[in-house]
Amino acid sequence: MKNYARTLIRNAFRQLRKLLQPEISNLKFLLGQSSILSSKALSQNFNFLWDAEVKVYSQWGEDGILDYICETVGTSKPNVVEIGAGNFIECNSRFLAEFRGANVLLVDTRKDLTVTAINSSIYWKSQIIPHVKWVTPNNINDIIAIGKKEFGKIDILSIDLDGNDYWVLKSANLLDIDVLIVEYNAIFGSVRAVTIPRNDKFERFSAHFSGLYYGASLRAFVNLLESKGYIFLGTNRVGNNAFFIKHNLREKFKIAAPVNLEKFVDWRVRDSRDKDGRLSYLNKNDRVNIIGDMPLLEVPTGKLINLNNL
Repeated sequence: MKNYARTLIRNAFRQLRKLLQPEISNLKFLLGQSSILSSKALSQNFNFLWDAEVKVYSQWGEDGILDYICETVGTSKPNVVEIGAGNFIECNSRFLAEFRGANVLLVDTRKDLTVTAINSSIYWKSQIIPHVKWVTPNNINDIIAIGKKEFGKIDILSIDLDGNDYWVLKSANLLDIDVLIVEYNAIFGSVRAVTIPRNDKFERFSAHFSGLYYGASLRAFVNLLESKGYIFLGTNRVGNNAFFIKHNLREKFKIAAPVNLEKFVDWRVRDSRDKDGRLSYLNKNDRVNIIGDMPLLEVPTGKLINLNNL
């Protein structure tokens, strides 16, 4: 009888949550919109890019940062390609689609991406195109070409693959793309330009149980993207997403130019896993030690090294 009552209560709560979800989503957007507008009023006082942070749908504060960048460069209705968009519930492009009417090409391997995007409240308000695909250096330009075919121009490209990001970005044709958001691995430090060796089948938790071994250092991305005509603008405050803009747009921003990368790799999030997949909450030195012997490619020299000899 007790189990039957629990089942009834659980089902009732599910139904109630389903009925209230549109109102909850609308309230979330309205609160986010209000926060963005308040942040915009203070933008002349920003010292660093992360001062623009506002979290609505993004994992950290990327919603506010991207809106600030769009406002500064004068892109009122951007066209976006987001690689690693999850299921479009927590990502970098959703607020832009809802607030600025952005067209978005969503790319991820999640099987629920398509149905979640189609069933979202904003699917009909602009072009929201879900694309379930495993992204590699060999097909990145095909994906960019889809975005250009659908939208005419891509203003913003966001890449969050938790793995082969450096190699994908190295192969990418970035012509005419103004803004890049790239996830980097702060554990790899601020000095050396290092990345995991290229592996087009790389999976973060298969490579190392801790989930700490993936991607590339911030310095590796700064060097790579400078060679492609971009300037490093800053990061989110937590220190895992870096923002780059075309050289000719830098003069529009009054925030300080990043010089020392050390402040952008102060990674305090303790999201490591143990061998059973449970959170292990490792601190800074322990994080380095547990993946200290994993291979890293030093980009300028082509040598294989590891964190133990960085």
